[in-house]
Amino acid sequence: MQTGWAAVEKIDWSRLFHAYGMAADTPGHLRALVSEDEAATRDAVAHLEGAVIHQGTPWTVTPPAALVVAGLLGDPRTVRSVAEPFAVGEEPAARPLRAILLDFLAEVAEAAQPDVPEEELRAAAYPHGRERDIADLAARMFAGGEEDEDDEDGNDEGDWDEEVADAAIAQAMLELRVIAPALIGPVSARLGDDDPRVRSSAAEALAAITEITSPVVDSAGSS
Repeated sequence: MQTGWAAVEKIDWSRLFHAYGMAADTPGHLRALVSEDEAATRDAVAHLEGAVIHQGTPWTVTPPAALVVAGLLGDPRTVRSVAEPFAVGEEPAARPLRAILLDFLAEVAEAAQPDVPEEELRAAAYPHGRERDIADLAARMFAGGEEDEDDEDGNDEGDWDEEVADAAIAQAMLELRVIAPALIGPVSARLGDDDPRVRSSAAEALAAITEITSPVVDSAGSS
């Protein structure tokens, strides 16, 4: 499996969602990660950390976004430092963008919940008898977003059936497990980075990804 933009060239981002609604805005943020506009880059990092992943929860946009981010790790423009968007204090701490992206991939890997057996996760992702409800959820989201981004009815969380929303999130977790092997190469390449902060983040990300790619053993001892 490829990483970078080539891996997602057939993705319709407008049919995916993040923590705050339709993900049509995500490609623009991903491109801004390597733009010369520092404010746009910081906003892009905030989008990754607050929308693409939100408090440890993955969304349907998370897997393709992770593939793009992995493809950016070798870009020389990721060497520069960026102020952390959620840092506390008058002077936000600045870190290498490459390290920030690696930290994002580590969080992505953790969001796949590697300790949960795949059979259990699939049961949550595809609850028996709820297939039509899942399709209806997506249809409501996309219809609401297309009508008016300012229309609160289009993104009313009260319309979300909790079980259906959980199913969509579980599906995202399964997809993260599918793409995890593709992340290993780009992340491993940063273990020899000149910056020790990047090397540290790469080691942590690789450890988290390895947890996904290793078979999960259930209580009976079978994989």
